[in-house]
Amino acid sequence: MICLFAVSLHGCDDNDSALLEQLDGCISHSAEFDSMKMERIDSLARMLDVTNNPKKEFELNRQIFLEYRSFVCDSALRYINANIAQAREANDDYWLAVSLIEKADLVAKAGIFTEALKILSAIDSRSLPEDVKDNYYQVCGTTYQYMAEYAEGSEYIADYQAKITAYRDSILSMPHLDRFIYETEYGSRLIERGQHDEAIDFFVERMDNYHAATREYSVIASLIAYVYSLNGDVAKQEYYLVQSAISDIKGSVKENLALRSLAELRFENDDVSHAYFYLRKSMEDANYYSARMRKNQSANALPLVTSAYEAKQKQMQTQLKLLIVVISALVAGLVVAVIFIIKQLRTVSSSLRLVSITKDKLIKLNEELRQTNATLTATNTALTESSRIKEEYTGKFMELSSNYISTLEQYRKMLYQQAASGRIEELHKSLRSTSIINDTLKGFYHTFDTAFLNIFPDFVARFNELFPEDDRIQLKEYEMLNTELRVFALIRLGITDSAKIASFLRCSITTIYTYRSKRKKRALNPADFDDNVMKIASF
Repeated sequence: MICLFAVSLHGCDDNDSALLEQLDGCISHSAEFDSMKMERIDSLARMLDVTNNPKKEFELNRQIFLEYRSFVCDSALRYINANIAQAREANDDYWLAVSLIEKADLVAKAGIFTEALKILSAIDSRSLPEDVKDNYYQVCGTTYQYMAEYAEGSEYIADYQAKITAYRDSILSMPHLDRFIYETEYGSRLIERGQHDEAIDFFVERMDNYHAATREYSVIASLIAYVYSLNGDVAKQEYYLVQSAISDIKGSVKENLALRSLAELRFENDDVSHAYFYLRKSMEDANYYSARMRKNQSANALPLVTSAYEAKQKQMQTQLKLLIVVISALVAGLVVAVIFIIKQLRTVSSSLRLVSITKDKLIKLNEELRQTNATLTATNTALTESSRIKEEYTGKFMELSSNYISTLEQYRKMLYQQAASGRIEELHKSLRSTSIINDTLKGFYHTFDTAFLNIFPDFVARFNELFPEDDRIQLKEYEMLNTELRVFALIRLGITDSAKIASFLRCSITTIYTYRSKRKKRALNPADFDDNVMKIASF
């Protein structure tokens, strides 16, 4: 079953995300709605088992049929056939006509158009009671509507559309109409005539007449979405498709169109994850209902969406592997740096001992000694700074690397457990999520900022002194460094290659060049800007 998407959704703004999360929550509970539907059916079936009244039996059969009508086609067919047989046995023309019309509607939904038309042609519409004719005409029209959907792009569409219009005119010419039939047919006529705004107003005013989780509510919402699609208003189209889909799920309507249409819309918006899962849910519902037409429609779109979804999963896996490689390279680089610094410290230590031994011999060279001492002082400062950098970054990044290894191991175990236990949907959700990458990068940059400011606590203030007041960087309350400051922090640490800086900060080389050139132009002393950055003192 499709799970709730709890993190940010690719291709969705905040309003879209909230709307889709509402739908995802309903989908995650669809089994519960189906269970409630079956409880109602079981209750009616128990009443049917104990009744001896033919009229009551017919009514209960029909109630069960209506529950199954958009839920399970085969079961609905069994109960409507029982009513047809009973009506014929009782020689009841009225209930026979009602039952035949309902059967025709059912088999048309299932995509068996020839049988639907055969049933409808066998009914003498002229002898039908007035309160049945509107339903008869509507079923005739919807049958040709389904046929038009199935034959989209063929030479038969014009003929089907003409029949749909003719039956709609017949319905609207009748004095006594079922309210829902009238509303759908009248609104459809407005759409057919291009009166889109009037159709929207008409349908929206009537949505309150029906409860969510009913077929009527779903149909009205779906029609409004269709009109907005004709107007090119994608946001409103998606809103009403979601309302229709939620109503279908809560009402256990398996013969549905909204979820598949929403999947296609999300795919067009590059939201592959939702498109894939909505289409899978639509396929599951079509298979459950045994609707050949809906299965074919969903199956036609599934390969393209599946291909895009799998490509996205592979991209996420590639990014994860790349992150592991980068972390491993950083750890290896730190180890090499530590070894180099230790060797340098040993060399310096030996030099200091040699200076102490030869001190008396250098008294006559006092002036040279002062110059040598000045050089040594600068070297000691650099070495102290290098030592501080070594201590700060070695400790921080060894700890960070250990934490990353533990995190990756926990993530691997979680994925293994999900795969081993067959929780494929949860596995898909875990692989789809970028939270581990985002959290890892956030922690990595936080650690870098902390370590750098421990070494260069006045870096931001000293850096801002290189610019006029209006060009100084103002950090937000929660920021230690921002991306621009990190560029020059890396330069201060001796990393001047723009490609390496771009790789470290996960942005383009062009962005790094832009930061460096713009800052240099704005500096109080552009010619010495790079040297002045390197002169910012530590601790």
